Amino acid sequence: MNSMGRRARKLYQLLPPLVARELKERYAGSVFGVLWTFLNPALFVLLYWLVFAKVLQIRVKMNTGDIPFLPFLLSGLLPWFAVQEGVLRGASAVLDKRHLIKKVIFPVELFPLSSVMSAFVHHSVGLVIFLLSFFIWKGTVTAQQLFFIGIFLCIQILLTAGLSLLFSSLSVYLRDIIQVLNVLFQVIFYMSTILYPLTSVPGRLKIFILANPVTALAESYHNAILLGTFPGMGSFLYLVIFTISVVAAGIYAFRKLKRGFADVL
Repeated sequence: MNSMGRRARKLYQLLPPLVARELKERYAGSVFGVLWTFLNPALFVLLYWLVFAKVLQIRVKMNTGDIPFLPFLLSGLLPWFAVQEGVLRGASAVLDKRHLIKKVIFPVELFPLSSVMSAFVHHSVGLVIFLLSFFIWKGTVTAQQLFFIGIFLCIQILLTAGLSLLFSSLSVYLRDIIQVLNVLFQVIFYMSTILYPLTSVPGRLKIFILANPVTALAESYHNAILLGTFPGMGSFLYLVIFTISVVAAGIYAFRKLKRGFADVL
């Protein structure tokens, strides 16, 4: 038990410097530097807004009435950016650091975890700006809303960390996983309620949309940010159970497979 506690403290001490270094390397040699934090997401937001709000003219109907499309989009899309980047970068983190793993005794799990946290920090800037702008525009914000958002952010980080540990360990032995994830994430994205409300999904497709855990996460943010309410208990429990299962699977797989990393890499 003491050894586990010492290991946990070591991970806690080493993680922040790794995250800071990864953020620094992200902008090294870049002319615009930290501005890319806003430019890349802004381009996608503009594209989706033009297609879905202006061309397709999707109207977002929720329990309290119509919601403007842009805040609906941003409340689900900005957290998704952090999840997607965290998992994709985390999945290749062990492979990217193979030169260190073969030479230095180091807690290898820190590499995918630092990718998760750097992605979270990177995209949280845009999320904070959106939340401040939205609540100022709306004219009100409650402590309950902020509490709910904090809960979902914690779940989001845990979910992303679990997936990163799982896929980073598997990708050492199955290199195609990273390419598969790029395609799979596109499917997951469009089969969730990030771009459209659940009320617009045809009945036969709704079961597939609801089975997507990203839908549960997106609906949680939609409810907390736009309506100031907690999501349905069934959806929330599904998200929590799925997250716990992914974290457990990620930790188990990483511990089992990392013993052979040095040999395979």
